Amino acid sequence: MNSLNIEEIISSKEFNSNKIINSTLDVTDNSILFLNNRSPERLNELITGLLDRKLKVIITSENCTISNDKIKKIKNYEEVFNDMLQKICPNFQNKNFYGITGTNGKTTTGFYLNQLIKSESLFIGTTQEDIFKNITKEVHLTTPKLFNIIKLLGLTENNDINDIVIEVSSHALDQERLKGLKFRVSGFTNLSQDHFDYHKNIDNYFNSKLKLFKNDISEKLVYIDSEWGNKINSLTNIPTFSIGMNKTNNLYIKKINPTKDKYDMNFEIEGKNYDISVPLKGPESHLNYFLALSMLYFSENKDLDSILEASINLKNPQGRFEVIKFIRNNDVIIDFAHTPESIYHVLKFVKNKYNKVIVILGAGGGRDKNKRPLMGEAANLADKIIITNDNPRHEDEEVIAKDILKGIELNKETVVILNRKEAIIEGLNNLDKDSVLLILGKGHEKIQEFKDLSIEFSDQKIVNEYIKEIS
Repeated sequence: MNSLNIEEIISSKEFNSNKIINSTLDVTDNSILFLNNRSPERLNELITGLLDRKLKVIITSENCTISNDKIKKIKNYEEVFNDMLQKICPNFQNKNFYGITGTNGKTTTGFYLNQLIKSESLFIGTTQEDIFKNITKEVHLTTPKLFNIIKLLGLTENNDINDIVIEVSSHALDQERLKGLKFRVSGFTNLSQDHFDYHKNIDNYFNSKLKLFKNDISEKLVYIDSEWGNKINSLTNIPTFSIGMNKTNNLYIKKINPTKDKYDMNFEIEGKNYDISVPLKGPESHLNYFLALSMLYFSENKDLDSILEASINLKNPQGRFEVIKFIRNNDVIIDFAHTPESIYHVLKFVKNKYNKVIVILGAGGGRDKNKRPLMGEAANLADKIIITNDNPRHEDEEVIAKDILKGIELNKETVVILNRKEAIIEGLNNLDKDSVLLILGKGHEKIQEFKDLSIEFSDQKIVNEYIKEIS
């Protein structure tokens, strides 16, 4: 088997991409597994567990120290791997890739950008887990492996797609999941505390984000004017463009007037002034919109008139400031906000629009524990706080709730109801005239993760069933 010619696999007329895999979870009889890992120990561990499977061959790097007839170790693994990607989706590097990173707003910005492109395009991100269900058995990640993206693009039905928008997570950048891909333009939203369970501190978190803005990965950078955005601008060597409420920005936001259903705005770009009304919802959504607009405009792939025309019918992604009309002039708003900063912004946004604000929130188990009191602190803007489960995973549910409680003011009306359905019903029952219920944390998600199981769960479904019952 060690005499296997890699070139023959890649160039063969019988080349079958379905048999080419990049995950141990996707192993089937006669499959060809490309597998590598920065840790030789982990690589050896993974391969050892596969030696009794009916694989055709395991193609790996010289990091592997195991000798076996099923294993083909090659010096130029990355080169061969990229050649194989080209075979699955010829000229994928000639397509227009747009990358978006940051703590908050990646999904919304990407969703907007995908709509502004108008032509055949694809959005890959947090809310798009279903598009990979026939590609891999791996758990959906915000940013999948490059291999899975290329396999998706290689499908016949995707042949005409030339524009691909990708949410790029800090984990993906740190783990080099997209190595071999180059973005036409990348965008940066913001940075605040998140994922410290993985990155440990803000500096490591920032440095992982910074990797996206190197000249071997991105051709251009568009960023929202902020402390962290300006820091990235000072450290990158690629062309940069900024957006913000300062005249020095490349896109200068001169006026914003948000209502419940739209934003009326005035902006200036390259010396020209524009008025526009866009159906945006939620806090900071104008920044997400202008970031998307600027990424497309400065990519030189679309003219501004075309972009503005597409803006008129813009839609928000599911679970991002999703408004469900209730009775008595009340609203229920479901939002993915799960960081202290995003919780603060969404509460501040609705605070002056309703007489009473009730918020429901929890925190994910096995994730950055230090941010939980800060989440509670941000929730103090609400009139009533209901603490419930998010995805507790392997953590004690009561411990998570107590961590959030540490940041909540002692005199604040607060209740802990760990059953999320009961918490939502409690919030709905407490709505009175001109009030709003904010259900935060899960957004579009359709499952809830516990220690030993995952159950079907949808915030939207619970609310809609309640409305149906009382109607």
